[in-house]
Amino acid sequence: MKSATAKSVKKANELLKSGEFREVVLDFNISADEFFELADRWAERGAKIKKEDGSFVIKLAK
Repeated sequence: MKSATAKSVKKANELLKSGEFREVVLDFNISADEFFELADRWAERGAKIKKEDGSFVIKLAK
């Protein structure tokens, strides 16, 4: 599974929308509002969000 690292919400959305990556690591301090907006958008598409090694990771469904 290909993964990528995002330094902003905008970049995370771009990486996930591209379809090239099944996993995106959020490598920045995300605000609660940004987190819930991102979670809402991608959970509708079957994504799972977990905290691993101090960072949030968004994993798309297969």
